[in-house]
Amino acid sequence: MKKLIFAFMASGLIFASCSKTEVVSPSASNNTPGATNLGDLVIPADFNWSSSKKGGLTVTLNPDLPAFAAEGQEIWITDDAGTILDRAFVKNNEAEFYYTIPQEKGSYKLYLPATKDEMALEGSGNVTMNVLTDIIGDSIALMQRATNSSGKKASGKTAVPVNLLINGDMEVNDFGVYNGGNSINNTGKWWNYYYSNRHQWKNINGNRVYKATHNNGADVLQSVAVTPGDQYTMSAVTGGTFCYYVYFKTANGSLISYVGYNPTNNIINETGVIPANAAYALIYLHGGKNKWIDDVVFATESSVVDTDGDGEPDDTDDYPNDPARAFTSYFPTAGYQTLSFEDLWPAQGDFDMNDMVLNTNVVYTSHANNDRVDATFTIDVEAVGAGYANGLAIVFTDANKQPLAQSIVSGVTGDASLDPDVTNGIIVFNDVYQAQTEYYQNNGVGPSLPAETFSFTVSFNANAGSQAIVPDIYIFRSNNRGLEIHLDGFLGTSEANPSLYNTVDDVNGTYSTLTGLPWALEVITPDKSYKHPLEYIDILVAYPSFQGWAESSGSSNQTWLDNPVPSKIFGL
Repeated sequence: MKKLIFAFMASGLIFASCSKTEVVSPSASNNTPGATNLGDLVIPADFNWSSSKKGGLTVTLNPDLPAFAAEGQEIWITDDAGTILDRAFVKNNEAEFYYTIPQEKGSYKLYLPATKDEMALEGSGNVTMNVLTDIIGDSIALMQRATNSSGKKASGKTAVPVNLLINGDMEVNDFGVYNGGNSINNTGKWWNYYYSNRHQWKNINGNRVYKATHNNGADVLQSVAVTPGDQYTMSAVTGGTFCYYVYFKTANGSLISYVGYNPTNNIINETGVIPANAAYALIYLHGGKNKWIDDVVFATESSVVDTDGDGEPDDTDDYPNDPARAFTSYFPTAGYQTLSFEDLWPAQGDFDMNDMVLNTNVVYTSHANNDRVDATFTIDVEAVGAGYANGLAIVFTDANKQPLAQSIVSGVTGDASLDPDVTNGIIVFNDVYQAQTEYYQNNGVGPSLPAETFSFTVSFNANAGSQAIVPDIYIFRSNNRGLEIHLDGFLGTSEANPSLYNTVDDVNGTYSTLTGLPWALEVITPDKSYKHPLEYIDILVAYPSFQGWAESSGSSNQTWLDNPVPSKIFGL
């Protein structure tokens, strides 16, 4: 525990402190290398004390053809395994995210399922996502890429009764020439792409086939009218590799999405669902020299299953039997959040960062229209190394860590309750020692036990919408509710005592000192791998690489948490 004499000294300093107006943070290069006291360092003033990649992200689509129906399309954040971690819907050609992922472990990407386009998720701010949609210049590259890309494929029946294609069996020698323009007009027959002399109508094994004869292969296409929501089957028999592609278009010819197949055998059979707003499907075939295709089928039936009737098909609905929920997302977007607090604010502590240590994961659910429904919290209290009794609370903010304009919380169930005095606030417990089932500290001094878990669900009202909702998890003094301690960058709540701001070591209620030091540290890991220092062990001693990471605002030594001194760490 912390020595109470320090607490009394800090209390006296509150009344003797001078006013401070801004964080003054000279170059970190002036710090002594190999420092053993975090309090001696000067850190860049804009550092957020989070070992993570995080922030608001605006994704603007840049299709290579202007006639791309982007409105309402989904964009996903996925991990290496293709798991959907978050999704946003395109509005006015943009999609908005707020994400938090581990700083140096794992890879994550933005993924546009309609076109299979993807790009690495690397930073916050504004990014442009190029969308490859040009079926004239890029069709072959698109086919190959679509075969190698991940994405959900609709399930359902593969046998459908009616082929929408004319002359799908290739028994009639009727192949026009398509010279560009609006491809949705090319219905009623097969159309060669620009060239009439790159194929032959051949008899193979008693059946007529379409055979490519040119060194560059041959391309043929046909459009058919379709109904959104119907399930389709696309099949064919080929002699060698014969790629085929399905483009879904609106009534005016704007591209909505596409799927592509590059078979490795001579029989093709794929299924899917006609996307919303589609009026036509363009079937586009390409074969290399001496390759042939026959018995091409594109057939549809109304067989999409939506058990709960929420408008989201079962195969893409995370909650197919719950009409109130369809999608899942997470905070952090990937992994777990560890928060480590010093509790002597507004005076600096001893920087062992173990007065309260929390591991947190939040699961959000959303309606089919992506509006928030609820958030389920799982919080492990890993350590309680404080000499004071502290409470734990949460307030929801926007992506800029600012208070939300409206009340969004309708109720709480489980190991927490509504904060009656803070809009969008939750009280997990008022006193950690009273909340513990069995007393422990997990700091190498007091008793040690497995971390106790607090679980609860927060329900949202209609004001929540689909906006980013960020939980500001903070501690407060049990016998002094106005003494709150937040991660740097968050604000005190309406219950915080402003008379404590700008006293002792705090600067204007920023939860940062004049030299840029914090009272809370955030670490995002895939597996709760961060371990806190023992009591009285400065984090610089426990993690020697931490100094370079902090001095560089997190740009260097990003693996600092992988290189502890085992004898200085709890649990190692």
